[in-house]
Amino acid sequence: MSTRVLQAARSAVLAMALAALVGTTSGQEKPGVKALTLTPMDYIEIRQLVNRYAFALDTGSNNGYDYGDLFAADGEFMRPYAKGREQLAALARGPRLGPDNTVQYVMNHVIEPTPDGAIGKAYVIEFNWDIVPAQATGGTGGGAGTGPANGWDLVGRKAGELARTGGHYEDVYVKTPVGWRFKKRDFIPSTSGAEPAPLAPPSIPANATPIDTRAPLAPAANFVAPTQQSSLSATDYLEIAQLVASYGHALDSGYGKGENGEAYAGLYTADASFAGATGHDQLVRLGQIQPRGPDFVRHYLTNHVIEPMPGGAKGKEYLAVIDNGVNGKASSLFLGGHYEDTYVKTPQGWRIKTRRLFPPRSGPQDQTAATQPATSAAQVAGTAAVAARPAGDHLTAGDHLASSLSAGDTIEIQQLIARSAYALDSAADRGAAYAQLFTADGAFITKTALPAEIKGRAQLAAFAVGDLTHRGPAFVREYLTNYIIQPSRGAATGRVYVVWIEVGENGNAGAIQGGGHYEDEYVKTRDGWRIAKRTFVPSRLGPRDIYDVDRTRSGGAPAPRAQESNSVMTRPLELTALDYLQIQQLVAKYAQYIDTCSSNGYDYADLFAEDGFFAPFQNGKLGPKAQGREALARVSGGGPDGCTSAGWIRQGVHHIYVNHIIEPAPEGAKGQVNMLMIGLGGDKNKIEHDGYYEDTYVKTLAGWKFKSRIHHATYDPAQK
Repeated sequence: MSTRVLQAARSAVLAMALAALVGTTSGQEKPGVKALTLTPMDYIEIRQLVNRYAFALDTGSNNGYDYGDLFAADGEFMRPYAKGREQLAALARGPRLGPDNTVQYVMNHVIEPTPDGAIGKAYVIEFNWDIVPAQATGGTGGGAGTGPANGWDLVGRKAGELARTGGHYEDVYVKTPVGWRFKKRDFIPSTSGAEPAPLAPPSIPANATPIDTRAPLAPAANFVAPTQQSSLSATDYLEIAQLVASYGHALDSGYGKGENGEAYAGLYTADASFAGATGHDQLVRLGQIQPRGPDFVRHYLTNHVIEPMPGGAKGKEYLAVIDNGVNGKASSLFLGGHYEDTYVKTPQGWRIKTRRLFPPRSGPQDQTAATQPATSAAQVAGTAAVAARPAGDHLTAGDHLASSLSAGDTIEIQQLIARSAYALDSAADRGAAYAQLFTADGAFITKTALPAEIKGRAQLAAFAVGDLTHRGPAFVREYLTNYIIQPSRGAATGRVYVVWIEVGENGNAGAIQGGGHYEDEYVKTRDGWRIAKRTFVPSRLGPRDIYDVDRTRSGGAPAPRAQESNSVMTRPLELTALDYLQIQQLVAKYAQYIDTCSSNGYDYADLFAEDGFFAPFQNGKLGPKAQGREALARVSGGGPDGCTSAGWIRQGVHHIYVNHIIEPAPEGAKGQVNMLMIGLGGDKNKIEHDGYYEDTYVKTLAGWKFKSRIHHATYDPAQK
């Protein structure tokens, strides 16, 4: 609810402890009565209903009636009590509302079927953006339009703060002739402790005017529900949702690769430009000037509403850019607002055709005035983007989502992810509810300063119980969003953003405690999908001397180039038996040519694609690249002056490659192979393991070539 509505609810606390992880809201399944079977489209429409709720409440659109029309004719909101269209619409009216008001961020939506419809629950946190932006510590940036051009200098700037309300909704949904509606919605404020005091009962007027439930419901104004049209399938909705969920993963970390330019540009179509950047290369650069790193997490998107439109679809979603504090620094809200998008379906899958950011502003707005463009490139993270992407470029996370996972599988995994937050925060069943979401030998791993591995259901249950003063049936802390789910060899993998928000209570202020992302592995068991492994990776900004392209151009190390934007998130090509054999031959020739310096190194150079390169990777940094035929010939010991630098040949060293793994990838293939070196120091009996190669291969008119080869080992040019 809006702040004024939620504050009215905070005067009381939870009525009764929730008995289990799901099925605990009013309207739960009756004994002996079978629940309805919900289709994938039912889940999608209910999710869209809940996402629309935030927009309708925060904006007060259509004089509050867009909010009222989300409910059934006799639908009711419990605290403060309102029933029927007129009373509900009155809740969504106020002077501070307006089309750009973004307050209520909803996450962790769980849906369960019941005999007469469905029930659900969802976390909610409110942000207040009506503050004067503070200057970032150590930077020169202030509010929009006054900061430096480089986004790195603005990390930590505070532009918003937690509002005083947060908790979770408990819902009852009913399917009407015009689609799913709220039958009942109640807000439960976050309260720590195993036995919270009961909530006061709702104040229901004794003389309330009866509601005529016989009158037909009108369709929702200005919205086309998923079940009321046929232009978008369930898979289309899921792919568009995953495309938008990919935004943070692409821009913040390049899907864990650190290089975000290709990943960012790959989210968009090829026929647009943004902020003076036109074409693929400029858009790559536009992404690269943002703060980033392999583990960086910043852009949290939620409340995603999707509608069909001629030629594709349109959508809108809330944005919160959160700088998660590390090394004792406080977390801060850097930017908020909402995006408005259009999407088109290309041969490679759904893409964003247009994107525009509306910064958060309370009160009525001039809808005829154009949004002010970004005044510095540092603001691209939260600015309207209409980006270009050349034909044939990388696929994105939304491409062919259902190639191996059905829509039902994808929805079940999404529900599994959402349930994990409730199970952890509530410590339901003394932690057993959380443990049961994992396989019997499932594991939770942390990549923190003090790494930990929690394995097996007994340990997982003990972990979920944790500190019971910060657990409980009404406690909320773990907010999850930006779900990316992909098939993986008969199972599935996932990446999920997490932020821990402690809601203020008992006079204590709330706080954003930190965040990062989960890397998940899911398996389908006889009891449904379960988590086989979950790894928490805290958000870390990448080293600026590597990833800040402005700084590297002024004297630092060159910015590394992305090799596989989104390789885990896309549909791989199919390789034939001949493809595998030819790639194996390519790697075998690599050893022969580097050991002999044949053709003065040019045979080695010709193993690479025209833009292919070789580079070492040492101490977490990508070293100098050898790119282009002449540079590659030289790195192999040869060049126009002959084989003058091949010291390993004079030592009698030979390269042997073993355990070669080849996997299909969207633009060809990728591989990994261990390297053994024989004869180091002139000792023909000496064998040394010298790391491994990480390869990408591309099929050209001249056959398979290296697109990239990166040597992961301690690198000594004298021995290479």
